[in-house]
Amino acid sequence: MFRCRWFQTILLLGFLSLFVAGSVTEAQDHSLSVSQGVLANPGEELVCLYLVVSSVDSVAGFEALLEYNPELLTLTGVTATRRFQLFGYHLFSPDRVNIVARRHAADSVYLGPLAPGLDTLACIYVSVSSQDLLLDVETPVEFLEDAGTPDPDNILVAPDSSFIGVPDLGLTHGSVFIRYPLYGDVNDDGIPHTIADAVFFLNFLAGRQTFTPRQRANSDVTRDGVQASMADIIRLVAIITED
Repeated sequence: MFRCRWFQTILLLGFLSLFVAGSVTEAQDHSLSVSQGVLANPGEELVCLYLVVSSVDSVAGFEALLEYNPELLTLTGVTATRRFQLFGYHLFSPDRVNIVARRHAADSVYLGPLAPGLDTLACIYVSVSSQDLLLDVETPVEFLEDAGTPDPDNILVAPDSSFIGVPDLGLTHGSVFIRYPLYGDVNDDGIPHTIADAVFFLNFLAGRQTFTPRQRANSDVTRDGVQASMADIIRLVAIITED
């Protein structure tokens, strides 16, 4: 009886391991993903989200269509992190960008395909709205398959010019995590509305000090969306003297 149960257990574990391994392999065969939870501050510029490929086969190019909230994020550019003979992006609308890349193009020096495995393809730069969001906000940057287009919007291109699209291509969405500022904590020491904050702010206005993205976000004491302004230093001094 003991041997029978032991044998059944081995068979069950073997079946489960095959099922899990098969599922993982299938999910990771070909995928595109965007950085998740990238930390940013209101008003911050040049926040980078990486576009990453994972493939068991060589890759000669890709296309991606991404959608985001234009009230919170503004696309400022897309830069290739690997060499491509053809690389570009197009804004279809303020909330949507299409990225296209090929390792080789007509009348150009041939580049071999990217090797199988994990590789970073591009850096997608966005700037963050400076408006007061009242709390921490995580805003998505998502792959989009547009029903109004005849061809797949997100693909990997093989060396023979064939392509892999959804559902064989896995897509992992990204996001930007916008941290709520500690308004009035201009020197970013964790204590807002102090004389040290006012001195730091004045040194910045005089050109003797620079702000980090976090300090700049904290400097919007009036919370009007305009950071590091004269109105902010006047309000900061008023709060300090009132205290």
